[in-house]
Amino acid sequence: MSRRILLRLTLAVLVNGSVAMAVDDVTTLRWSELKAQGQLEVGQVVSVAESSRTDGREELCVVHDAPQPLTVRLATLESPRISKPCYLVRGEIRYEGVQQPGYLEMWSHFAGGGRYFSRTLSSSGPMGTIHGTSGWREFILPFRAGSDSGPPSRLEINLVLPAQGKVWIGPLYVSEFTEQEWSSATAAEGAWWGNRTGALIGGILGPLSGIMGAVVGILCGLGRGKTVCLSICWTAVVFGVVCLVAGIAALFQSQPYVVYYPLLLVGFIATVVMGGVLPTVRKRFSDAELGRMEAMDIGVT
Repeated sequence: MSRRILLRLTLAVLVNGSVAMAVDDVTTLRWSELKAQGQLEVGQVVSVAESSRTDGREELCVVHDAPQPLTVRLATLESPRISKPCYLVRGEIRYEGVQQPGYLEMWSHFAGGGRYFSRTLSSSGPMGTIHGTSGWREFILPFRAGSDSGPPSRLEINLVLPAQGKVWIGPLYVSEFTEQEWSSATAAEGAWWGNRTGALIGGILGPLSGIMGAVVGILCGLGRGKTVCLSICWTAVVFGVVCLVAGIAALFQSQPYVVYYPLLLVGFIATVVMGGVLPTVRKRFSDAELGRMEAMDIGVT
């Protein structure tokens, strides 16, 4: 009973930690709506039915087959509903055959006349350039305004391709943050993944750990499935050790919270909880086997 309580508590911590990493979106920009507003001059809006995205959301496809550079105005937000000093635009992107490094950019305009940009020009991570071929990955366009600048009066979001290539972009999300939330939300340059992926890792592996624990508990209670139970426990322990090693490596590499936290927590749960259950599982099946042997001896005599 105590191990079941421990499993539930650690699972609750993991799920709550994942929720804490989630972000609140100020605005969601959908391509069909932008096209209806006349903002999209380049690109094809791929409907939900035709989309390659597993979550079924629509995407914008931009094909650049001319030799000269191309700049595509994706969206313009007049008077965006941003009240906090830190904000970003995030989403997902994939691309094929992009011959030269391209990038996404966000121009922030302020009432006082200031105009500043954020660009995905890093070598990797959510602010990495658009070059070559890639499956769906996260991107962010963050900006941190000065204390006296006030909220932006307009945001402009563009796609810049210096050479040929094909790009697909999912919906865009505008989010705002306090100073305290900023470091985790931006997922520093070179991060292994962004905030959303970190939340998904915790949200998927947490319930999966609970299901594995439930299967082991049910089979042990029935005294059946020794091989299955031991395989689940050992798989969880090995996977937990891998996660712990990766989490420690992430700490040494100064990866952000959304990278090392789910790795360390999932690794801790898998190694400590499932590893701690292993002796009990072995004893349970040993006792069951001994009981069967004694019953057979009694039957023989």
